[in-house]
Amino acid sequence: MVHLFNAGPAKVPDTVLKQVQSEFLNFAGTGISIVEISHRSPEFTALLNESNANMREILEIPDNYQILWLAGGASGLFASLPLNLISSKDDVVDYIVTGTWSKNAAKEAENYTNVNYVVPIPSDFTGVPLDESMNFTSGAKYVYYCDNETVNGIEFPHTLKTDGTIICDMSSNFLTRPIEVSKYGAIFAGVQKNVAPAGLAVLIIRDDLISTERLHPVPKVWDFKLQAAGNSCVNTPNVFSMYVTNLVLKHLMENGGLKRFCELSTQKSSILYNVIDNSNGFYSCKIEKDSRSRMNVTFNLTTKELEAEFVKKAADVKIEGVKGHRSVGGIRASLYNAVSLDSVNFLADFMKSFQKDHE
Repeated sequence: MVHLFNAGPAKVPDTVLKQVQSEFLNFAGTGISIVEISHRSPEFTALLNESNANMREILEIPDNYQILWLAGGASGLFASLPLNLISSKDDVVDYIVTGTWSKNAAKEAENYTNVNYVVPIPSDFTGVPLDESMNFTSGAKYVYYCDNETVNGIEFPHTLKTDGTIICDMSSNFLTRPIEVSKYGAIFAGVQKNVAPAGLAVLIIRDDLISTERLHPVPKVWDFKLQAAGNSCVNTPNVFSMYVTNLVLKHLMENGGLKRFCELSTQKSSILYNVIDNSNGFYSCKIEKDSRSRMNVTFNLTTKELEAEFVKKAADVKIEGVKGHRSVGGIRASLYNAVSLDSVNFLADFMKSFQKDHE
């Protein structure tokens, strides 16, 4: 058994993989594989409609929000959001930069509009800024933040407090805890972490934002108005990823829903943080405790050489995906919904054993 802690593409529930395997050559009784089915076929239309209905149910999405399935992943939305939402050259947008992905999103937005950095970009990311330190723009078109920074291991402990229209990147913690959708103007996520194979992004957006006048031309593939009118099929969508998404949504609903998976994510991350905090400095996590991610547990050992050995020895016992992101190094264990409690306990035991062998 491989214990997989990839940051994305990431683990898919075993039961879902087995269902994919059993249905792969014959989707919905058509005799055609899901990777061959037409996105204009009645079978795929039924699948898409079911996915939308399941997403609405599991997140309790209000009727005045649309669900769009878009190409380009979450990074594509770094550009398509300002392209769709900016209506004037005088518009200002607020960005809260807490890590690699919100920083990338802000830099992309600068190509299309005026960006105000709500807090100065720190030289090293260690946590979520205090509410009182945030300098919001009066009348900002929207306020953008990333709920969970995959690279850095930082997660907002609560919904952002602002009167502005909130746009939130939830790629890494999407569907891992209940949220109040009505507090946001839009929520988006790449599906390759908690939902399905890579190549698809989901955008949940309030109706009034879709109808915004646009300053810039918008490519059809990213045009929210067109995609909403065309049921996300203006272009050929990622049919296979959509199929797996629906299976995962049903898996979540059949296994306790978001409340249960939130409890599990807290339990899993606490196991690893407890090992780190009780290692007498052998392992260290620089992230402030109230900003530590449930999804991406990042930590360091005392030397880079020891970190390299940790990764190698982990692979020897079939622990995969724990090498930190290339931009920051260290170790990272991603604990998405499909990562089992058994795998987390196995990693925790390995960490204790590795420390004992190297102290």
